[in-house]
Amino acid sequence: MRRLVYFCSAALFALASSSAQAELAYTEIKGYGGVPLNVIETGNQEGPGILLIHGFGQGSLAFRLQMESGLAADFHIVAFDMRGHGLSGKPWQVEQIAPSEAWAGDVAAVIQATGLEKPVIVGWSYGGFVVSDYLRHYGLDSVSGVNLVGSLGGLVPRSPFPPSDNVANIMENSRKSRSMVFDENVEASLNTAMGFYTPNMTEQDKQSQFAMGLLMPSYVKRAMAGRDLDNTDLAASLNIPVLLTRGSRDVVMPANDTEVALKELPDVTLSFYDDTGHLPFYHHADRFNQELADFVRQVTGSH
Repeated sequence: MRRLVYFCSAALFALASSSAQAELAYTEIKGYGGVPLNVIETGNQEGPGILLIHGFGQGSLAFRLQMESGLAADFHIVAFDMRGHGLSGKPWQVEQIAPSEAWAGDVAAVIQATGLEKPVIVGWSYGGFVVSDYLRHYGLDSVSGVNLVGSLGGLVPRSPFPPSDNVANIMENSRKSRSMVFDENVEASLNTAMGFYTPNMTEQDKQSQFAMGLLMPSYVKRAMAGRDLDNTDLAASLNIPVLLTRGSRDVVMPANDTEVALKELPDVTLSFYDDTGHLPFYHHADRFNQELADFVRQVTGSH
């Protein structure tokens, strides 16, 4: 086990968002079972690869401040909308949603279609579970390292949240997000988006947060509720570099579970963001981008 907590000052950030937006290439590929996947690609295709996997009810656009940053000068960056999300296909059959093979197969299809070679995979929130799906079915040799952001990917047992009004509100919002009543879906999407707002978020990005939630049908959310997210059997053998990124105010990633992960994962580093919620990659994009660049260079041996 290896533990390192990053504390950096703003003066050290060399990868501030570029004033000129990086060119983004949009393509559609076939994922597992032929489901169409919306893929975004940018950056230096000769550089080390970074694959960005978003969270539940979100989309590739969540990583705008990574794709449009100075990271693109040195790295081959790929993001995609997961099945059921964003502009990707919305299968309604449980057999297209519940099996881990489906999510792993989508990641493999994106990697093959974009020519990524042993990328570093960034899994934010629910995306961390999808990273675990991929490692389960395609092995550790297929990646150089993993950055779990606001997620532990089911690698350690999840502690139950202590009863509180906040937890009760979250559970009720989750129910409404899966409801067949459209107005409840809209309310749940708006509540989720507002919970993700950061002080530096633009009005356009706030609207995008809301819209990404609405693009995920409630039937997909109901099907995903049956997914097996227990990946504790993978933890001991996860002998690849893992960077854990978490905010101090992240209610999705319990602090106690983070401490367990630091003890149980063979090669793990913690980057802790004080006074930060579930979106450190947006709230503190410059710091996040610099740390991601450093991590990729470290695990790939690039300079």
